[in-house]
Amino acid sequence: MKPPWEWNEDDIRDLIANQVKESLTLEYKACDALAHTEANKREISKDVSAFANSAGGAIVYGVIEDKYVPTRLDVGYLPSDISKEWVEQVINGNIQRRIDGVRVNPVGLTGAGAGKVIYVIWVPQSSRAPHMAADHRFYKRFNFESAPMEEYEVRDVARRSEAPDLKLELRWDRPVATPNVVELQAFISNDAPEPATHVVIRLYLDARTTVLDSAGFGGPIDHSLTAEHGEVPVRVLSLNWSPPMKMPIWEGEAFRLTDTAVKLGLPPGYGRYIAGWRLTAPRMNPKQRYYSLLWDSDIRVVEHR
Repeated sequence: MKPPWEWNEDDIRDLIANQVKESLTLEYKACDALAHTEANKREISKDVSAFANSAGGAIVYGVIEDKYVPTRLDVGYLPSDISKEWVEQVINGNIQRRIDGVRVNPVGLTGAGAGKVIYVIWVPQSSRAPHMAADHRFYKRFNFESAPMEEYEVRDVARRSEAPDLKLELRWDRPVATPNVVELQAFISNDAPEPATHVVIRLYLDARTTVLDSAGFGGPIDHSLTAEHGEVPVRVLSLNWSPPMKMPIWEGEAFRLTDTAVKLGLPPGYGRYIAGWRLTAPRMNPKQRYYSLLWDSDIRVVEHR
């Protein structure tokens, strides 16, 4: 699915049709939540800061929900009444410290709602947290709601800026000359000001594939990965990133893990395979993602949390 700052009306209707429930990273609000009142401004600051203090996510203003399940589009907003600029001013003027990277996406409506919009607000997890709402309190996401943070939670979130925030990007390629071979390049980056000097990187590759070239990774070692359909047998490739051979991973810079690509052989025919990664580094909570690699006439990759 597209990132929330690129959603259009069809994407919102898909959320409703598929009954995608509210979660830690998704919330629906009726249109009256953006009315011009001081109470609403305080509530907006509370909800947006809670997402930034937690895992980030999207707030959709203009969708009716029932027991956390979206049921229909609301009436929408006239941009001349509730503008993107006004929403941004409310967020920036009522939250301390200012949250970097917030995106306000006005989604144009069609049909009976032509000329109106609803708003999707994308809030990243903030490395500068905690952020204080307009009522001088700190909030988190808890049980689909914004809840006040305990004192120890505020201190824990404040340490976020003292730890790296690493992520791995996997790029897949299918060489024309070898149709049953996939090449994989991995790039590591850091979204936090604190550089990472020591990192353990693990790649999880479906056990039905054959590692033709590990490209400098150690392994493979047989293992299993807990995915959406249960335990999946995988092979694990490992790489240690540390000085003096590797330089620190600092904010805003992406580093390719190996000079050459990892090469995987796939069985003949089409299929669905699992791949994933795990990152561990001092002071950072371990991160893990996995993907469905859909192999047909081309490569399609679906990322899962």
